[in-house]
Amino acid sequence: MESQHQHIVGVEKDPQAILTSVFNHHSFRSRQKEIIDNVLAGRNTLAILPTGAGKSLCFQIPALIFDGLTIVVSPLIALMKDQVDGLRKRKIKEVAYLNSMLGESTKERIYTLLKHSKLKILYVAPETFGDSKLMSAFKRCDISLIAIDEVHCISVWGHNFRPDYLRLGWLIRALHNPPVLGLTATATEQVQEDIQKQLGLRCDIFKDSFDRSNLLLSVIQQEGEYAKREFLCRFLERLEGSAIVYVNFTRTAEELAEFLTERGLSATYYHGQIEDKEERKNIQNEFISGKIQIAVATSAFGMGIDKEDIRAIIHYNLPKSIEDYYQEVGRAGRDGKDAYCILLYSRVDEFRLRKLIQYNTPTLKQLRTVIQLLAGRCVMNVGEEYVYLNVKRIARQLKLNEVQLRIILYQLERMNAIRTYFRVFRLAGVQMVDDSHESSHYPAGVAKVLGDAYFRANHKWLDLEKLSESTGLSVARLNNVLRWMRNAGLIELVERDFCTPVRVYHTIRDIDAHELLKTFLRLEESGLKKIEKVVEYVTTSECKRKFILNYFGEAHEGHCNACSVCNPRLRLQ
Repeated sequence: MESQHQHIVGVEKDPQAILTSVFNHHSFRSRQKEIIDNVLAGRNTLAILPTGAGKSLCFQIPALIFDGLTIVVSPLIALMKDQVDGLRKRKIKEVAYLNSMLGESTKERIYTLLKHSKLKILYVAPETFGDSKLMSAFKRCDISLIAIDEVHCISVWGHNFRPDYLRLGWLIRALHNPPVLGLTATATEQVQEDIQKQLGLRCDIFKDSFDRSNLLLSVIQQEGEYAKREFLCRFLERLEGSAIVYVNFTRTAEELAEFLTERGLSATYYHGQIEDKEERKNIQNEFISGKIQIAVATSAFGMGIDKEDIRAIIHYNLPKSIEDYYQEVGRAGRDGKDAYCILLYSRVDEFRLRKLIQYNTPTLKQLRTVIQLLAGRCVMNVGEEYVYLNVKRIARQLKLNEVQLRIILYQLERMNAIRTYFRVFRLAGVQMVDDSHESSHYPAGVAKVLGDAYFRANHKWLDLEKLSESTGLSVARLNNVLRWMRNAGLIELVERDFCTPVRVYHTIRDIDAHELLKTFLRLEESGLKKIEKVVEYVTTSECKRKFILNYFGEAHEGHCNACSVCNPRLRLQ
């Protein structure tokens, strides 16, 4: 088995041969070969391919040809595991994934594999770049490629912005600018430009057609909750196969799933507020296996759901953008058979969505409070190196959501008022396991901690800022020391109070909150324009397919016979 693997990745350098021998496909899909050739030539590449077009092969095949490591950035923990398991089944063993769900012992094994150049592909979640130990490991590696899945997440103008992606430009520079491949299913020209700007590079852009002729596009106006629910039941009772019903609010997901269940349908709900990770995983697995027919979900559901036979995607509420809508309907009919894509439109949904966008814009008062909080810490903590911000807790206190606060911090960093560093834990639950050896036998940092009076006082919870004052070691260094002690079997360790260390410069006092507000008002305006485009889509009398393809810069003559304008049977009344 090992020798076969060595033959595949060590000797075989032909993409077509790897496609056939490893992945059991006989021909490339549209644009795949061009993208792979561009990547193999070492050029930065942006690939915009519709959902289900085989984006993963565009980095997996080059990774097996390159001599060094390919880092794959993915926000989807479930998808990482699925892809690694799939590669291992194909006898590709030098693959792994790294995310916040893994225990320290597993992470240590991965660091060892990196140290000895035993990995060809490593999938990583974007938040892991806050780990200084991982970055140190990467800097010792020969990195052939950085592949960034869902790369549109780096753009605040995109439809699924994630603040963790903002570190990627810094990561590329820190690793001496290896070739980059960005992959996404949806990106307008504005987002394409912003992706390149945020990454700090120019890319060769490859776009495939967005046209999926087997997706039957219907827009149906239904005023009132009762009418929408009754239509939904009638349709789902006749549907053969699985369906996802997308809603905008967690409460709607729960109430609608309960209603459908009471009507005798096999339904469950899914949203990002389900805290139990096992519960979320079980819901996904039951839907993928077919045990549950209908998932009523927010946009948190679907990315990474590998199910080819979804027969319907129904938007019970108005989507926030054409990008959101087309990415979500793209999860239907991946087997090439016809699938219904139904959008239920009501003016009430439009009003609620606009209010939601406006609600997500912080007020001038909130922005001033954040600036004052940081400026106050700067004055109070003269001589101290960092302010430690628990972003989740502060966001809750200021009635901001976490993404808003992280955008504020990002903008302040761009304005040279602060600098953020790798996330650390500030509280440690410690219990000694092995106290039998002389502390002088251990590394200097460990010996210093073991000999410290505050540490020896055997507190159940250690305040690492106090331990830092006592030992002279930084909180970040103490994180590494305590983890080393746990891995060595000296202590049991529970990590709490994860914070972002921030160095606050005196220029914070010169920041005008009105300047920050302008950024958020531009984001609000962009969000409202996206909603206007969705409303234009649902109310237009022209071919729905033509409207969507034109939005993404692709020509279409109309008269598709597969939308509710071109084909009266798809009005489904």
